[in-house]
Amino acid sequence: MLFRLLSDLYFYIFDRLICYTLLKWCSARFNIRFMNLGYVNDEDTAVNQIVHRSIIDSNEEAHVGLYEKTLSLHPQYPSLIDLRLLEVGCGQGGGIEWIRKSHPEISTVLGMDRVAIKESIITGDAHHLPFESSSFDIVVNVESSHLYQDPQQFFHECFRALSSGGHLCWADLRFDNQEKEVAQQAKLAGFELHSMEDITQSVIRGMEKVSARYDKMLTTAPWYIKLFGNSFRETYCAPGTSTYQRYVRREKRYWAACWVKR
Repeated sequence: MLFRLLSDLYFYIFDRLICYTLLKWCSARFNIRFMNLGYVNDEDTAVNQIVHRSIIDSNEEAHVGLYEKTLSLHPQYPSLIDLRLLEVGCGQGGGIEWIRKSHPEISTVLGMDRVAIKESIITGDAHHLPFESSSFDIVVNVESSHLYQDPQQFFHECFRALSSGGHLCWADLRFDNQEKEVAQQAKLAGFELHSMEDITQSVIRGMEKVSARYDKMLTTAPWYIKLFGNSFRETYCAPGTSTYQRYVRREKRYWAACWVKR
C-alpha cells in the first residue's frame, strides 16, 4: 500500500513538473506535436473520413483521431460552418493546427494554454479564461481537465465563454467511479448533456499505436531522456505498464462528451 502511494506521488510529480519540460525538448527533435493517448476505431466512419482526407503524417493519425472523435459529438458535425472555436489546454498547438486544416469552414480557431510555447497560442488559465462572455460557439478540451485543480470552475468558465446554443466538446480520462462526478460538474455549471460515450477501447488501441512510435524514439534519445524512460512509458500508457493495465481492467476509463449551453 505504501509503495503504491509513493509510486502514485512520483508519477503525479513527474507528469506535472518533469514530463512536460522534457517533452518541449523532444518535440523539436522528434517532431512531436500531440500529447494525447490517441483514438483508433476502424468502424467510426464519420471520423475516419475526415482523418484520411486531411492527414499528412501517418504518425499523427491516432492523435488527430481523438480530436475528430471529440468534435464528432457536435450536432452539426462535420460541417461546422462559421463557428468560433476555442481549444482550452491546447499544449503545443497540434490540435488547433489540425482543426484549421480539416475544418476550414470554421471561422475562428484559437488555442489557449497555461504555458504558451508558440506566439500563436494565447496564455491563459482554464479556471479564468481570458475572454469576454459569449465569445465562442465551440469550446474543445481534450485530455486536459483531469489535471485541473478545480474542474468545476473550468466548467463554469466554459459556460460563460460560450454563446447561447454553444457547445463544449470534451474528452478525457477519469477513474471508473468518476463518470457521474463529471456529469454533475457540467450540470452545475448550467450545461445540458447532448451526448456522452465511453471510448475506452478505442483509446486503448490508440495507446498501442502511439506507444509503438514513442518506444522507438526512446531507443535513440539522449541519456537524460532515457533516464526517465520507464516514467515516460507509464505516461503514454505503453502496453505492459501499470497505467495501461488500469484501462484494460477498466479501473480508469475514457469518455467523450458534448454539452450545450441553452
